[in-house]
Amino acid sequence: MNKVLLLLLVFFFYACGSTPGEKISPSEIPNVVERTPSAQSDFDSILKSINISTINQYIHPDKGLWLIQSSGALPSMANTNQVDKNFPIDFSNCLNIELPNINCDSPSLWSKEGCFFQKINHFSESKIWVHCGLSKKQEEEIAADANSIIYTVINTSQHARYYFSLINGKWHLAFVDLRQPCTA
Repeated sequence: MNKVLLLLLVFFFYACGSTPGEKISPSEIPNVVERTPSAQSDFDSILKSINISTINQYIHPDKGLWLIQSSGALPSMANTNQVDKNFPIDFSNCLNIELPNINCDSPSLWSKEGCFFQKINHFSESKIWVHCGLSKKQEEEIAADANSIIYTVINTSQHARYYFSLINGKWHLAFVDLRQPCTA
């Protein structure tokens, strides 16, 4: 048994290109983490590059973008494959810190002002789509898409909440909640 273990150990070191007892300097160990950008740094740089002329590139070609609006007490959802030049978007000064909360007593309607993003998904818990008069099939598709959200972005000056998913290695804007807080 010991001979087999010793043989396996020798084979392991041989396969790794070193002999037992040989030290490998840290510079010889490939650093995969440094060469592969993290999802967060990747998202941060992509977020800063998104503007009105590039936004449609971040809408999934098959799933589209779900827009949530409200003209009264109940929300409505509509799916689109592109947005026009009037779409409210500005991620240029977004900070990767805790998202603001809605605060109806504040003049801005938020606990802090600005553009913020965080690796968080409150949208899937809200299940807002069940109040939008959609078909059961649409509700099921939206629920699955909502579970794939990784990052949430809030821009308080636009009263907009943006929800991003990473699908097949590419970032997509999946949902945008355009409802102004504290209104019925």
